[in-house]
Amino acid sequence: IIFGDTGVGKEKVANIIQKNSDRKMQAFVKINCGAISPNLIESEFFGYEKGSFTGANPAGKQGFFEQAAGGTLFLDEIGELAPHLQSKLLRALQERKIRRIGGKQEMDIDVRIISATNRSLEDMIEDNSFREDLYYRLNIIPIHIPPLRAREGDIERLTRFFVEDICKNNERE
Repeated sequence: IIFGDTGVGKEKVANIIQKNSDRKMQAFVKINCGAISPNLIESEFFGYEKGSFTGANPAGKQGFFEQAAGGTLFLDEIGELAPHLQSKLLRALQERKIRRIGGKQEMDIDVRIISATNRSLEDMIEDNSFREDLYYRLNIIPIHIPPLRAREGDIERLTRFFVEDICKNNERE
């Protein structure tokens, strides 16, 4: 899990991990868990078979796990994930299998999970809004990114970088 305040670059860190891994040539599927409608979230994650529900694509649909097969699934804002989906995500991670909505067969999955949050998952566990077992399943290698206000020594370097980049892009010295 990548921990850090909003805007510290959690997604950038996830991109760096992906680009420097054995899975760099495979899919990298990025999901903002807080931006998906609660009504669609299960079908988005696990996909569905044709005819599973009214309004479903007649051909069915791959879910995020299938799209990321062999690669990486980046779950941004993991703390926003609905409790009912937390249990299904935990089961998928433990069993390394998923079942599409309306499906009869389970499918094996080979997906690396990188997650990120700006929330205190420990506090969420205390108030029963995040599953403790899912937290421990995801929190294998915790990465904490401190905010810029805690890294004052980086401000001068970053300012120099951005000024040089802007000048270069605008053909100025």
